[in-house]
Amino acid sequence: METMNRTKEFDRLAFTVLAIEASAQKMNISPSEMRRRLEKVGLIKSLIQDCYDTLHTESREAVANDVVEALKNWEKE
Repeated sequence: METMNRTKEFDRLAFTVLAIEASAQKMNISPSEMRRRLEKVGLIKSLIQDCYDTLHTESREAVANDVVEALKNWEKE
């Protein structure tokens, strides 16, 4: 059971990294800048991690599109 929890945790972490990198590439910024901006508005937790079950079934491009769109909307507020 402990190994299964570690695997799920690793999968979520790997997905978070993938989402940040793909989104950064789409916006032509560094992954560290993307992470900073996502953290500032709370999207790493509220979108990437909390919506993992849905998002991880999408393509890399679709995830990047979702994250970039959400970031732009949340930064406007």
